Amino acid sequence: MKRAALPACAVLLLLACAGSALAKDKDKVDKVNFQFDGHQRMYSVMIPNSAAPTAPLAAVVLLHAQGGWASDVMGLWHSFASHAGFIVIAPESLSNTLWDSKVDGPPFLHAVLADVNQKHPIDPAKVYLFGETSGGVYALAVGLYDAQSWGGTCVHAAVLDPSNYGLFQHAAWKEPFQVWVGDNDADSPIHMMTNERDAFKAAGFPFDLKVIPNSDAAYGNVYDEVNEGCWKFFQQHQIPANLAAPFAPAAAAAPAAK
Repeated sequence: MKRAALPACAVLLLLACAGSALAKDKDKVDKVNFQFDGHQRMYSVMIPNSAAPTAPLAAVVLLHAQGGWASDVMGLWHSFASHAGFIVIAPESLSNTLWDSKVDGPPFLHAVLADVNQKHPIDPAKVYLFGETSGGVYALAVGLYDAQSWGGTCVHAAVLDPSNYGLFQHAAWKEPFQVWVGDNDADSPIHMMTNERDAFKAAGFPFDLKVIPNSDAAYGNVYDEVNEGCWKFFQQHQIPANLAAPFAPAAAAAPAAK
């Protein structure tokens, strides 16, 4: 009888652990509406329930693809971020057809981060940027122009037009970049990706090009590998101490999440 009790205890322990993992998967995604620069704006955020209330966490800002929505990219990061224990934030562009630097630029992204920081403290040195395809192109541009705000930028299938290489001179530090692309991606051919890598490196920026074998442009088919790889990349970098600054108060108080 005593020997039979040991496996039963082990089973109970395994069930308890599984229950804990399931609970993490159920971390809620909140949709938050707030006023910014005369417009009603929205972002989605997931803050892990497992986090101590006052413990600052790393945060990854997710930029959706052109024609997409914040919920698209949040849906592909939610579970991983919940298990890994960091905050994910998906702002929505004012028009889902494009990211417009006039209305969706760094001031808007800063306001979103400041608002989230009021809900749970964000580590000001561990704030990162991710973008998918056209959202990734915008992330590359923001990562350069607003480099002091990001510990690193990681994107999937994104090629910055060389006409934007003038942004190199705006970077406050040589922020690291990582780009993922499938070897069969017709929209982001390898020769264009290597040219991009070489241009960033020539300007002094650390640039890691990750080529996914036997893969096309579909982020939805490789998001698990890309997200985990980006997170590992982010964990190796942070904003330099002389640039990392506490978050300013949010531009306007957001109403309760819906």
